[in-house]
Amino acid sequence: MADEDNLRRKGIGFSDEIQSKIGTQLKSIYDSVLDEPVPDRIAMLLQQLEEASPAGTGEGRKHDG
Repeated sequence: MADEDNLRRKGIGFSDEIQSKIGTQLKSIYDSVLDEPVPDRIAMLLQQLEEASPAGTGEGRKHDG
């Protein structure tokens, strides 16, 4: 935070209003990505991972003790 304050005092960086607008726009872009379907290849890989490590067996998982 101190670095951010120093940059603002020097006139470098964005105002809070501009940062807020950028954040809002980025959020809307990334929210739309969440609505996209999972690609078939990724879904297939996830299924393979689930099949390779059955729930409840603990296989493939590390336990600290």
